[in-house]
Amino acid sequence: MNDPVRAAAERIFAAADALGTTRQEAVLVTRAVHAVKHGRPTDVALTDSGPHPRRKLAHVVGCVLWDPHLNADDVLAAVTGGTRQAAAA
Repeated sequence: MNDPVRAAAERIFAAADALGTTRQEAVLVTRAVHAVKHGRPTDVALTDSGPHPRRKLAHVVGCVLWDPHLNADDVLAAVTGGTRQAAAA
């Protein structure tokens, strides 16, 4: 894993924290947006009622995953791996 990928994962987690959602929610949304990027269906609703934190998080994740300088698969691995590391700590 390289630094830009890890920085992208941290941007996703920081956005989740700023929106008041959990790291688990960040992983869920990242997996869903990654699936959409690769043309696969997802059961995860990327919009919700109220102030729309999931939609805002999905926007951040989408911007990261569609960044032409980053590999979306590497970012997904960093996000899912980052959750495992946080749980182990």
